[in-house]
Amino acid sequence: MGEARAGEGDDVVRTATARPAVIRWTPWPVRAGWLLRAHRLRHSDSELRRLPGFARAYCKDPRHAGGISPSSLSRWENGLVPVTAGCIRRYEDVLGLAPHRLLLPIQTIARHEGGPAAAAFLRGGDGAPDTDWDRRIDSLLDQVLDGGVLTGADWDGLTRWAAYGGGRVFPGRIRQAVVHRLLEETLVSDGNSWMRRFEALSRLMADPLWGPEAIAVCAGVAEQSEHAGSIEAVCALDGSPHPDAGRTVLRQLTDPTTADSLYGALLAAARKTRKRHFTTEQTRTLVDVVDGLLTGGARMPHPLCTVEAAAVLLHRLPLSAAHTARLTATAADRYPVVRTVVAYGSLADPATASIITGRVVAQLGDDEARPQAAAVLSGIVDDLLHHPVADVRLYAAMLLNASPYGSQAATALAAELRHSATVRSEARAVPVLHALRVLGEPGQRCVVADLTLAGGLPQGVVLAAVHALGHIGGRSPETYWRAVFHQHARAAADATEQHRVLKRLVYGFAMADELDLLTALVEDQVEAAPAQHLSGWWSGLARHVRDSARS
Repeated sequence: MGEARAGEGDDVVRTATARPAVIRWTPWPVRAGWLLRAHRLRHSDSELRRLPGFARAYCKDPRHAGGISPSSLSRWENGLVPVTAGCIRRYEDVLGLAPHRLLLPIQTIARHEGGPAAAAFLRGGDGAPDTDWDRRIDSLLDQVLDGGVLTGADWDGLTRWAAYGGGRVFPGRIRQAVVHRLLEETLVSDGNSWMRRFEALSRLMADPLWGPEAIAVCAGVAEQSEHAGSIEAVCALDGSPHPDAGRTVLRQLTDPTTADSLYGALLAAARKTRKRHFTTEQTRTLVDVVDGLLTGGARMPHPLCTVEAAAVLLHRLPLSAAHTARLTATAADRYPVVRTVVAYGSLADPATASIITGRVVAQLGDDEARPQAAAVLSGIVDDLLHHPVADVRLYAAMLLNASPYGSQAATALAAELRHSATVRSEARAVPVLHALRVLGEPGQRCVVADLTLAGGLPQGVVLAAVHALGHIGGRSPETYWRAVFHQHARAAADATEQHRVLKRLVYGFAMADELDLLTALVEDQVEAAPAQHLSGWWSGLARHVRDSARS
């Protein structure tokens, strides 16, 4: 089973330039199998690199001994049969990997794709010994409500009990408090901690009992103009078919609280449209919103990420060929990326994408002989850099980070940022910088930091670099953060743009644990006073939430 070509699941394949090109996708079992196989083939033990030897080691655990053979492993690794969570955990054990290193990114891509096979996979246990959650739940709820520290395993167990184990919590305000705490931790976590909490939140969002409270919490965040998590909170609504989720997304599209809540709503709308969550009337409203965004005469151009998200919806909406052609032609005069997304289902034309993808893949040291596995790896890198859906790019980075190629990929991406043609193109540089939020290591920190102070670059590139720096390992000296603040805090053209710039600066300072320095800098610069309000959410975040988010 190779790289499938379809509109992320169930879109109708369209032909000719009058219709948008299909957006590529690869079924999650294929990429899950690739990840398992990549680790097995690159293991130091030659016996484990061979399927018969790996099968013998796999079956040493009595819980996994029944019916497992080399052919079983081969079917999983080639994506012919969906692997189970318990089997992934056994791979981790046999290969000597940290628990959940492989499982978490696979859960994430399965959740995003959806469908019956993904639902069955996500509900399945991971093979761990049973825990009597009915006895533990009162203690966990006390920790949630009274400011205790919770681990990712705690959230995993609590939400599995709630969504899959028939657990019931009353009254609704308790459920809402639980979701609020979980969302806060999700917004300030990173890496595996984020993936585990995001999956926990997604379980509650999709659950009939917990869903309304989860939707209400996210809707409340969307209404707060200074909240740091409006993109993620609104985007999370794509996981619920509940009418309230659809109404909240439409409200942020037609009357957005901020540019961030609008962007989050566009991301949510793409997946909700694919899942047919919207009514016919809501879909008409969505058409009007996209038309207005792409062809309206806004004084200031929309951020590129917003334009890309709107262009993706042209692949989802029931537009006539003439309407699509008019929208594309009109929008492309101001936003050339729209034509690229419509024509190729990508952020780059095929020739450019092939060259850049090939350049990165060549640096990964992939010694897998089978063309199919090489094609999957190439497809992941292509998605990382060129997929028009931001969530797909993010999840490709997480998958690559969990693979044996993570460090080489980070080095290759940093090398891309040394190309002048890359850093001067927002459509090319931002996906690289966003990927480094996940893959970046201390060795790439200087390359990214230099971009935040470089002159002559698109502002979107600089802000993406500031954002990425908050996630990349290592630390920068106080002199660096002072220089970044003074260079960008007053550089915006108007109040709206200043709000956007300051919000990204605040995020970068907060994720780098430099909020105290930011407060001191704001006091010395009147023009940056709004940053004090924007940093209020971070400053008011309870210590136990931050401590939990790191676990």
